[in-house]
Amino acid sequence: MGALNIAITGANGFLGQATVRAALAQGHSVLALVRSDASALPDAVKLCRCDLAESLPEGALSGIDAVIHTAAAMSNDQALLARDTTKATENLLTAIKRDAPTAQLVLASSISVYDAYAVPEGSLLDEAAQLERQPQKREPYVQAKLEQEAQAIRADVPLWILRIGVVYDDTRVWNAHIGQRLGPLLVSLGRSGEVPLAHVANTAEALVLAALTAPESDAETLNILDDNLPDRRTFIAGTHKGMHLPLSWRMLMPVAHCTQAILGSRAPGLLRPRVLAAR
Repeated sequence: MGALNIAITGANGFLGQATVRAALAQGHSVLALVRSDASALPDAVKLCRCDLAESLPEGALSGIDAVIHTAAAMSNDQALLARDTTKATENLLTAIKRDAPTAQLVLASSISVYDAYAVPEGSLLDEAAQLERQPQKREPYVQAKLEQEAQAIRADVPLWILRIGVVYDDTRVWNAHIGQRLGPLLVSLGRSGEVPLAHVANTAEALVLAALTAPESDAETLNILDDNLPDRRTFIAGTHKGMHLPLSWRMLMPVAHCTQAILGSRAPGLLRPRVLAAR
C-alpha cells in the first residue's frame, strides 16, 4: 500500500507524538488533531486545532484514509473521562461517518479491559480472553475504555482495536502494575509476574501498521506488548532506588474483599479485589 493521508488524534500527547513521527518516517501525510500546544510536532504535519469533546469542523477529515485515535483522558476522574474519552470518541466517529466514510479507524485501547478472574493464572492473555464482566467494580478509566471500544464497534467502520500495555520510554517508566509509591517507600505487589510494557516507539509503529492493514473482519483486536517482558524483581531493581516492601497480592486479596465490603466503591484501588487481580 502506498502513502496514506492519516489523521492522528491526541497528536501532541506522549503516544500521539511518537505515532506522528512513525507515520512521517514511513512517508505518509499526517493531519494532527490537537486541542492545544502543537510546538512539539514536526513542521511537516497539517494541523487541525479542535476540542474533540465539543466537535470537529465540518470537512476536517475530508480526504483522510485512516484515523489513529490516541486521544483519551489518562485519569480516573469520571467527569474528565466522560468528556475527553467517551464524548470525544462519539464526536470523532460522527465526523468520520460525515467526512471520510471509507476511512479505517485504529483505536488505541488498553489491556486493562480484560477480566483477570477469567484468565487462569499462568495462562496466556491473548485477544480471545474475556473482557471485564463487572466493570462497575473496576477503575473509571477501565469503564471508559470498555465504552470507547463499544462505541467504535457500534459505529460500523473498518476497525482495529489495539489493546496496549504500559507505554513507556527511557524518561517515563513508572506504572501502577508495580504497586504504590509512598514517598521513598515502594509497596509492590510481590516480585514475580511480568510487567506488561509496550515501548512507545514499538506501539506507535503498530498503530501505523494497523492503519495500513485492512482488518479481516469488521473489527479486529490485537494486544500490543514488548517481546521480552521483565518480571517485577528485574523492573524494580532497575527503576527504584529507595526502600522497598514487597507484599504478595494473594495476601492482600482477603484484605481487599473486607475493605470493599465496608467501603464499597470508596475503597482504594488496590484494596478492591477486581482491581488488585488485574494489576
